[in-house]
Amino acid sequence: MITIIAGTNRPGSNSEKIANFYNKYTPEESQVLCLKDLPRDFVFTDTYGEGSTEFNKIVNDKIVNADKFIFIIPEYNGGFPGILKAFIDAVHPKNFHNKKAALVGLSSGHTGALRPLDQFSDILHYLKVEVLSAKPKLSGVELLIKEDQLIDERALSLLNDQIDRFSKF
Repeated sequence: MITIIAGTNRPGSNSEKIANFYNKYTPEESQVLCLKDLPRDFVFTDTYGEGSTEFNKIVNDKIVNADKFIFIIPEYNGGFPGILKAFIDAVHPKNFHNKKAALVGLSSGHTGALRPLDQFSDILHYLKVEVLSAKPKLSGVELLIKEDQLIDERALSLLNDQIDRFSKF
């Protein structure tokens, strides 16, 4: 099972649109976790061990039961979103150990979230997660999507290549 994580809690985000693309085209069984669907107060309740039933269900269904992850990571202020870090911190590290991940970077700017991908790779390595070397960086992402569909041929090629490589990883 692959869990595809849209790494922001922004409603209607491009991360969610790209996550849905992956969910549609990944040949393995997959599911999407949008961080906008996390309990609103999880940072104050679940981060320090006071696990709520709702948060624990999300972790069990989407993290514990997954063998692989695809993280769709938008660039926020030169890094990745704080909500993604808070989520990772709220999940016990053992739930990530010895799993695999693929990363995709999104940005409005020209770097395609290069720095956030590097930062997040380091965190995953700390959590004993193997990270696929192919990390597509989608620059000017709002120009690559029309009516919630990815329309850019180069981006489609990069993502399809990553999907193929990740299925063999």
